[in-house]
Amino acid sequence: MKKIIIFTLLFTFCSSENIETVEDTSVETTIAETIEPDNTSTTTSIEVTQLESFEEALYLVNKDLSSVSYLAPKQFLNSNLEIVEGITNEITGEFQLTLDECDAADSCLQVRNLSISADLSTLKSGSRTRDGAIQNKWLESKIFPNAVYTVDEIIFPNNNFDSKIDETVVGVLTIRNIEISVPFSITAYMEDDKVYVSGITEIDTTWFGFDAPTKFNAWEVLNPIGIKVSIVAEK
Repeated sequence: MKKIIIFTLLFTFCSSENIETVEDTSVETTIAETIEPDNTSTTTSIEVTQLESFEEALYLVNKDLSSVSYLAPKQFLNSNLEIVEGITNEITGEFQLTLDECDAADSCLQVRNLSISADLSTLKSGSRTRDGAIQNKWLESKIFPNAVYTVDEIIFPNNNFDSKIDETVVGVLTIRNIEISVPFSITAYMEDDKVYVSGITEIDTTWFGFDAPTKFNAWEVLNPIGIKVSIVAEK
């Protein structure tokens, strides 16, 4: 029997010009509320089943069914705050899964050699000006197009070979040739030989060597930036 999940990653960032990091609890709350997974619909629509054990199954990301987006808090001088979202489905990646008995629990899910890459130069937010500024100025995604998330190996205790899991995973995110360990809160499940993963996290643009966008006397994008992923991988 077995359980399937996988977390993953990828990231992206802001909106359209430069800024100092601003710490605001209300901003973090707004982002969290915006990207919080819909647990009600998930619980209603996903039937938790038990799976048969398997070893070293290779899964490939289906980009047509997957997406990565950023959620950037944009603060205007008149105190209005909006969340700007940019999204792409230019995602590639793979990972190996093993589900079997283990000492830590009734069963364990092992994830090995996970590597997922997103093309940040293809992020679309509905504003050509904003997208161009990210590509050419802030994130410089035309020069550094790839965001890569990797995990060498991680093992999740999995009771009774369940097909659904909620976990926090930590992998290495590489953007602009800078590597940072980043945790993701993920929900994942397996159905019909497909692995479905939804995940959320927050990052600070300065970790990767650039300021969040700002426009003098008009608006500024506030750190942290939310990251939301939805991945479907097939055997």
